[in-house]
Amino acid sequence: MARTVSLKAQQRSAVGRHRVRRLRAEGKIPAVLYGRKGHVALEISALELVEAFHGRGTEKVLIDLQVEGGEGSQQKLAFLQAIQEHPLTDRILHVDLHELSAEEKIHTEVEVHPVGDPVGVRTGGGLLQAPIRHLRISCLPHDLPESISVDVEALGVGETIHVGDVAPPAGVEFLNPKEQVLFTVTAPQAEEAPTVQEAKEPELVRERKEAEEEKEGS
Repeated sequence: MARTVSLKAQQRSAVGRHRVRRLRAEGKIPAVLYGRKGHVALEISALELVEAFHGRGTEKVLIDLQVEGGEGSQQKLAFLQAIQEHPLTDRILHVDLHELSAEEKIHTEVEVHPVGDPVGVRTGGGLLQAPIRHLRISCLPHDLPESISVDVEALGVGETIHVGDVAPPAGVEFLNPKEQVLFTVTAPQAEEAPTVQEAKEPELVRERKEAEEEKEGS
């Protein structure tokens, strides 16, 4: 399942370039939480944000968000929608969050990873091909997987694994067509043998040269 991190946020009234710069100088990151009822401007401690994602990827992470201000303290479930970084220093400049409902399914994409070394590659010299890298899925937020792993070890040369051949994790529905190819092992490329025309070409050239020499000598 997807990882869950906890973050605290404060509603902010600081908007505009200069006020946002001052906010960053104070060690805070401006953020926006988008939901069905609109959006809320937030500020998050830069230190807490970095620590929450330290050593982890930012994709497919659920955020248990505690928002202070306005109507008091509110607990929200969110998804990291976008993160803006400084092009030179990689310092986080802004974060967009998407509010989720624990009871409503989300539609997103997850990476697909092959597991194992296909027999067609080991013994047949084939090549494992993966036409797509992500699967479209539907699930409740807490059923969201980090990725989908597919066992390809038994795959021989010329054999294929389709979306319909893979059992989805509990609570997850694949939205791709069942006949779509996930993995296939293609045959090794053989060196092309010379065609009949290519094989005879030197002889034809030699005969042409001999004919030209006879013409010049007559």
